[in-house]
Amino acid sequence: MTWEIAVGIFGIISAFIAVMNVVVKINSTLSKLEAAVVQLKECMEHQSDKNAHFYTVLAEHEKKISALEREMGVRI
Repeated sequence: MTWEIAVGIFGIISAFIAVMNVVVKINSTLSKLEAAVVQLKECMEHQSDKNAHFYTVLAEHEKKISALEREMGVRI
């Protein structure tokens, strides 16, 4: 085996290792991103439920305020 063949094999192996290193980093980043998106989705669903509750409470308060304004004869 001549040194050109050895250098060629070493070059191919080095290139493969470099590509695999990039692939592993991208895969790791995508996994972290997927976990973050899942967590964000859960937080948004929880916030949506809280918002629905607050809108219900605000609607009830609006009805009570309107009834009190009618009783007092207040016009806006």
